[in-house]
Amino acid sequence: MPILHLPKIKRRTVVVLALCAIAAAPVSLGWGWVKSRLFPPDPLVTTPALALENVQGRSLYFNALARGWLMKLRPELLTGEDREDASARTRAFMQATQNPKLFRQLDRQYRFDTVLLVGDPSSYQRLLDHFLEPEPEKRDFRVVYLDHWAFIFQRQAARAWQPADAEQVRKRISALRSSDRAAVLAAGAAKMLAISQIDGAKRWLDEAKSLDAGSIGVLGGLAGYEITLGRWAQAETYADKALTKDPNFVPALAAKVVAMQATRHKIDAFKYSEKLNTLIPEDPVRLWQHSQLARQAGKTEAEIKSLTRLIELANMEERPAGEYEFFLGEAHAHAALDDAAHAPLALQHLLKAVADPLLKPDKRKFAEERIATIRERTGLR
Repeated sequence: MPILHLPKIKRRTVVVLALCAIAAAPVSLGWGWVKSRLFPPDPLVTTPALALENVQGRSLYFNALARGWLMKLRPELLTGEDREDASARTRAFMQATQNPKLFRQLDRQYRFDTVLLVGDPSSYQRLLDHFLEPEPEKRDFRVVYLDHWAFIFQRQAARAWQPADAEQVRKRISALRSSDRAAVLAAGAAKMLAISQIDGAKRWLDEAKSLDAGSIGVLGGLAGYEITLGRWAQAETYADKALTKDPNFVPALAAKVVAMQATRHKIDAFKYSEKLNTLIPEDPVRLWQHSQLARQAGKTEAEIKSLTRLIELANMEERPAGEYEFFLGEAHAHAALDDAAHAPLALQHLLKAVADPLLKPDKRKFAEERIATIRERTGLR
């Protein structure tokens, strides 16, 4: 049985839900860690300078966080339109991270040779999944570089990134203090796990642990590694150790949610998910996971709230929302069993779902049957 329910999500993607915040560790885990030291960490830790040094190509695609850093560190790689916040190109680039079809439209127009994805993978999860096509021979973009901050993909690269290639990152951080090296290694390991480089990630995590075993970032990384292997109890142990140091540590909370969901502790998983939502409230992947956890825990009001916000965000970003409309219609239909006021809302959202040409056939058929039932029982049209 899949850990997350409809719409179907690959297990590797589910793992990334727990790993994504760990992979963003230099951004998110750092500030309690920074404040505990007299001197700030090296810029190699706190900025994507290493990744940006490795960006090459004539036609570059990048996500929102990458754009900000490119403007600071590599402005020569940006076009005039890229520098304009409101340009059509900028808006489309930002939307495409969660819309692979839009990315392909842009790719036909600009013929990208390089893709730079910086920061938390949940912000570009759908595009990452698209690039990691299950059949390697069908992948036209391959990972050629990764570190604690970023992935770089190149079109038709002669060879894909291998764990041995991470040695260049290790060499660049070799002069840093042990705590900084541990932070880089743990966050880099999470990026490796996100592309199923399990052995390489374990080696980096082992080294990070040897450098700073009590580091909250290392504990979070180890929790993510255990999640990847499906060892839920071990993952929770590491997550709990991290949470004793910081109850709001996002990677540990994410690991707890996935482990509890996998072991069918639905109510507890939902409670931890609620806490995550207060810390990262506007992330679409997070909101989607929360809506499904709410459904499993019988928390219909919370499910409706999450799906409603997902639709608002999708509409603002001009992304398809038919699938969200389908599940929101279903949530209202369920609520209508206790409160008839939800029936018109169920019908409204299901009609929007079937109007979306991208809705999958099985959901379209189910929605049409549900619409007919609601109309028959209520007289609504």
